[in-house]
Parts: sequence; C-alpha cells; structure tokens
Amino acid sequence: KKFRASLTKLGDIFVNDAFGTAHRAHSSMVGVELETRVAGFCMKKELDYFANALENPQKPYLSILGGAKVEDKIQLIMNLLDQVSEMLIGGGMAFTFKKVLDKMEIGGALYDE
Repeated sequence: KKFRASLTKLGDIFVNDAFGTAHRAHSSMVGVELETRVAGFCMKKELDYFANALENPQKPYLSILGGAKVEDKIQLIMNLLDQVSEMLIGGGMAFTFKKVLDKMEIGGALYDE
C-alpha cells in the first residue's frame, strides 16, 4: 500500500507507455490510484505496428514468440500460423513444444500442460 501510494502522489494522470508489461497486475500498473489513466504515444506506436503486422503483413514474415506459458499465447500462435513465413518459439514455451512434438526429455524445465 505504501508503494502504491508513493506512486499515486507523483502525478495527476497515469500514462502507461510500457507495452511489454501492460497485461501484468503489478503495483506499478494497477496500483496507481488516479482517475485518469491513458496509454502513451510509445504504446500507441507499438499497437499500431502490431495491428499492421497482423492485418497487412509484409513477406517474408518472421514471428518470434517467447514466454513461459503456451496457454497464454496459444490463440496468438494459432492466429499467426496462416500469416507467417516462419515462427520461432523460445523461452519456457520452447520446452513444452519440444516435449510434446519431439518427445524430448526436458528435466525440470518449464512445461505447460
């Protein structure tokens, strides 16, 4: 609560320009208790770029995805498959795919059932 309050008192408007963390429920994202909350210009630029890549992709089109959970990104993966020339999957998700598709032993690595 102290941290959230310390952030809240810094301004009158909350501007989120962190596309990569916008979906996270961290105090710095959701804990600022200001009435006016907006997306910033950098966020708009990233959203516009991403929308263009989905709606009007230039070929060749390489998609690079990462993260821990396949479940969180499976809809995106499925939507991109017909559009991309190639897709690279890294991060923790790679272990899930290697185990399922290649029957690879992954030890204690991340695995998303």
